Amino acid sequence: MLAIALVLSPLAADAVTPAPVPTAQPDRLARLAPADTYFGPFGMSPLSIRSTIGLLGREYHWRTISDHDLLRKALITEDALRRWRDRYPDDPWLAPTFFHLEQLYQAVQSDEARKHATAILKAIVAYYPNTKQGHLSRARLAGGFPPLVAETPVIASPAPVAPTAGPLDASIPAAPTSAPSASAVVPSPQPSGRP
Repeated sequence: MLAIALVLSPLAADAVTPAPVPTAQPDRLARLAPADTYFGPFGMSPLSIRSTIGLLGREYHWRTISDHDLLRKALITEDALRRWRDRYPDDPWLAPTFFHLEQLYQAVQSDEARKHATAILKAIVAYYPNTKQGHLSRARLAGGFPPLVAETPVIASPAPVAPTAGPLDASIPAAPTSAPSASAVVPSPQPSGRP
């Protein structure tokens, strides 16, 4: 019993003495927006802002959303993103998220979307000049945007199709519904008897 007490006493002393906490860690974490913080009128978290931009980009490229609806949803997301920037201006995820939103605006082939893309590029240069996105934004502003091109039409969601009773093509004969007759059955060869 005494041996156990001697062995545990050094461990107990270590457990009481707290390890030193680096002072830079709380400062770095204070810059980040917590995942359970919500911004804008629709209460978007930083993760939902980033995923909404990605979703809108996929809907645009698949042509399942009109340009008008996409811009409306993107402006709501941009408002939440700006509120995120106002509360946590040093969050390192802001510059890439703004740049991702700019890429979405640039993809939409309308003058209104290009105006929003230009405004975001200028904001990135102003707020995040020393980031990779700041450099790319300066280059894109200097180079300009490619000319607008005609877009493919939006794909309408397909209407539900009611099941049909007959074949889909009248040239295909309907399959028989009754069992084949006995005369139509071909007997299989039987092995012959032993020699």
